[in-house]
Amino acid sequence: MDDTTAIQRAFVKNRAEELGYDVWKHFAVPPFFDRLDLADARKPRVIVGGRGCGKTMLLRYLSHQSTFSPDRENVPRDSLQHIGLYWRADTQFAAAMIGRGVADDVWTSAFNHLLAVMNGLEVLASLQSIAESKVGVLDASKLEDMHLGELAPYFAPAPPPATLSALRSQLVMARRELRMWVNNVHTSPIPKFLPGAPFVLDLIAILRKAIPCLSGSTYFIYVDEYENLSGYQQRIINTCLKHSESPLIFNLAMKRNAFVTRETLGPESIMEIADFRMHNLEDYLRQDFEVFAAEILFLNIGSATPSLLPFDIGLLRDPSRLGERRADDYRHRVIDAAEQLFPDVPQRQLAEMAFADAAIRRSLQDRISKALRARGDTVSTDQLFDEGYPEASIVVPALLHRKNLEPGLVASEFAQLRKGETNRFTGQTDWIHNNFIGCLLHLYEPHARTCPFYAGFRTFCLLARGNIRHLLELCHKSIARVETAPGGNSFQVPPLEQAEAARQASADFLKEVRSFGKFGNQLHAFVLRLGSVFALAHSRPTQSEPEPSHFSIRQRVMQLEPQDQEFIREAVKWSVLFEEEETKQKDQIAQANIEYVLNPIYAPYFRITYRKRRRLEFTAEEFVTLTRGSYGDVRALLKRLTDQWLVDLDEVNETLFSHLKRTREVSEP
Repeated sequence: MDDTTAIQRAFVKNRAEELGYDVWKHFAVPPFFDRLDLADARKPRVIVGGRGCGKTMLLRYLSHQSTFSPDRENVPRDSLQHIGLYWRADTQFAAAMIGRGVADDVWTSAFNHLLAVMNGLEVLASLQSIAESKVGVLDASKLEDMHLGELAPYFAPAPPPATLSALRSQLVMARRELRMWVNNVHTSPIPKFLPGAPFVLDLIAILRKAIPCLSGSTYFIYVDEYENLSGYQQRIINTCLKHSESPLIFNLAMKRNAFVTRETLGPESIMEIADFRMHNLEDYLRQDFEVFAAEILFLNIGSATPSLLPFDIGLLRDPSRLGERRADDYRHRVIDAAEQLFPDVPQRQLAEMAFADAAIRRSLQDRISKALRARGDTVSTDQLFDEGYPEASIVVPALLHRKNLEPGLVASEFAQLRKGETNRFTGQTDWIHNNFIGCLLHLYEPHARTCPFYAGFRTFCLLARGNIRHLLELCHKSIARVETAPGGNSFQVPPLEQAEAARQASADFLKEVRSFGKFGNQLHAFVLRLGSVFALAHSRPTQSEPEPSHFSIRQRVMQLEPQDQEFIREAVKWSVLFEEEETKQKDQIAQANIEYVLNPIYAPYFRITYRKRRRLEFTAEEFVTLTRGSYGDVRALLKRLTDQWLVDLDEVNETLFSHLKRTREVSEP
């Protein structure tokens, strides 16, 4: 197997679930790790973030399988003070534990029983992990003589299990009996239920008393995908969280907007700060994502081709060395190495690549000629088209469509640019800087070409927007397109291959939206519709407000109904949209302080910008049309916007409206 194939295979697994429970070799301590204050934490933590931001990976790293991994050469003794238990309730099974003619109090007892059984098994599994690790303090063969008489009340009238192995077998049997009863609630007898957290606490107390090295241990249960639990199940977990204290502390991981309720089984509700500390991983990652993204990139590559590593991989696994990773020289070295693998395309080169493509070049000349004819001006195309000044030439069509700019003035400024004199293309007005990317995307739009605007490591970071899984998939699809083996210590993915990989990844991630919870199909239709609107807006011939990528909602004719508010919450929860405070407000009618950014990972599919530049403002009716309007309603909206923005459909990709055809099955019965 050559190095290229090995590198390609290293990126195949990009989800924590594919790596198993021991993720020690695959985990890079994130730059914000010390902000989580896990070493001394005695208050529950709530970890928040969208899919792919590393919640599950972090929880599995904190759990006993990774803490006491056989692959970990040096396991410090103080690791025994913090023993993690990972628990993600089976979604389908948990969803079946409600209603169906069974009383609510029975389901409450049944879910508590599930909590006791699953986490009891994890406590026992942690003993095996410790015994098999290099911490060297526990002999598994000596555990079987432990006295378990204190557990007798839980198993009466039968005698308590005589050994830990027997207890494990008993809990496994209880898990099977529970599954059978849930599947046959009307024909099977109700099993005897264990009382949830109290059972786990008593088991821990027995172990701490009998095993000296565990006498000061605190167990941390990490409940993953909390958002998939029903209301009463969340209330049970909330109760456990509120009453957490050593030696058993509950912690949660969830998507945004995941609390169905903050109520407990008692009269109180859980409150941030008083009962838990919340940590938003995406907020933390966005602050320093490029460096961490590069480290994750090389952690994967290093397993295949160590010669390409710009640093010692052990640095990523040691929380005590975070300071070294924050040093400027290290940061520059790591990012530079990533950019060598995935080179960016400077603006000048983007323009030259467009000119090098005969079809794109011809299209640009035609647009300039057409705009001049429409203005009825005598300026010639040659005065505004020069391969020596490709950036300026590309923005010319937009300038010619602006009524406040005479073609003669544009030609005069172009002539001054050629002479090296002060001009508005590069001077204070800076037409090129303000318009180039929007004009470039508009130029590529009608062609079956991949725009190299989507290439580059820094670009991949912007497309991923703090999502590790998206970043790894962009890298994986890029590397998969490279056939030549790396020579020596060099390996590079050409920009056009990167851009095509970004388009493929974007299409794949868009397909996934259908699986996003109860609004999956509606969210998928919404992304197709919103992306089509942005694509139309990108095609405005004047490019007066280039690169729209986000929107706000005006509250004029109607207020958003509860179902629309819920839809927005779901869109934010699943990271289809990102909710941010407005940076600029055009008028006093706009909804104060809120704007919504389409996830940039979908940008290559629609051939729109991934940068947050300009905002569209929708009325409430327009927003409702995009979220739940009929196919005809959406078609009419796009037609109206096409007329309003004076979009020339001859300069728009013919597949633009095909995005809407895919929503027909969702919008119409």
